[in-house]
Amino acid sequence: MKWDVLVAIVEDDPFSRNWMALLAARDRRTRVVAEVGDLSSLLPHLAGDTCRIDVLLIDSDIPGREDLISGWTLGGPARAGRPKILLTGINADPRALHQMKPDFYAGYILKGEISTSLAWAITLAAAGYWVITPGIQTLAYTARFRLPLPCMVLDGCQPFYNLTDYQTRVARLAFLFSMERHELANELGISQEWSYGLVSAIYERLGLKTFLAGDSASLHDLDVSEEIAAYLEAVRAKLNNSGRPKDLESLAFHLLTIPLVKKFDRDSSW
Repeated sequence: MKWDVLVAIVEDDPFSRNWMALLAARDRRTRVVAEVGDLSSLLPHLAGDTCRIDVLLIDSDIPGREDLISGWTLGGPARAGRPKILLTGINADPRALHQMKPDFYAGYILKGEISTSLAWAITLAAAGYWVITPGIQTLAYTARFRLPLPCMVLDGCQPFYNLTDYQTRVARLAFLFSMERHELANELGISQEWSYGLVSAIYERLGLKTFLAGDSASLHDLDVSEEIAAYLEAVRAKLNNSGRPKDLESLAFHLLTIPLVKKFDRDSSW
C-alpha cells in the first residue's frame, strides 16, 4: 500500500466531514489536503495536470459529480495521475451505482458499514482496488451491476478484538480522539493513574509489545488479508520496536480499525 495518500473530502454535512477528516488524519498512510462542502472550489485543482490529490472522497448526494466526470472524459483517456473517486453514502443508491464509470471511480462505501475503517478503504482504493462495503455488494447483485476487479469488500463493523464495552469506549477516546491521559481521566471520572492502567490493559489485549518485537504469530492470529498483513509489517518496520507513547497509540489505532476484508469473486457471487 502507498504511504502518504493525499485525500480530499467533499461532504456537505459538517459533522460527517469532520469525522472522516479525523479518521484519515489519525492514520499514518493518509493525509487530508482539502475539506469542502461542494465540488466547485476543488474543480480548478482537479482539472489541471498537476493535481496533487490521490483519492477524492465524495458523498453520493453531492451535486456536480457527473459534470466532473464528463469534463475528465472530454479531456481524453484516464490519466495515471488523476484522482480516484471513492463514493460514500448513508444508504445504497442504485442510481449512483449505475452512474459510476470504472475508469474514474475506485469504489462505493456506506458510512455505517465502513465505520472507523475509512483509512483502510482509502489506501486500498489508492493501491488500485475497487472498494465496497457489504451493502453495496448486495446492491450490485440485485441491480446486476458488474463490479470491476480486483475488488475488496470491507466491513468495519466487525471488531477483530474481544474488548469489553468499557474498554471499547476507552480505546475510542484514547486512540481515535487521541486524548491525553489527564483528559481521559476527566472524561471517565477516574484518576489519571487509573487511566494509564486501563490503556496498558488494552495494549496487552491487543498484543502490541509482542507485535512490535517481531512475533510473526501475532499477525497470523489476526487472520487478516495479505494486503493488510503486508501493511502491518511495514508499520512494524517503521516503528522499529519503538515504545514511545505516540507510536504505541498510532499502532493501536491501526489495529483497532482493521476491517474484515474479503476479495470479491465474481464467479462465486453471481
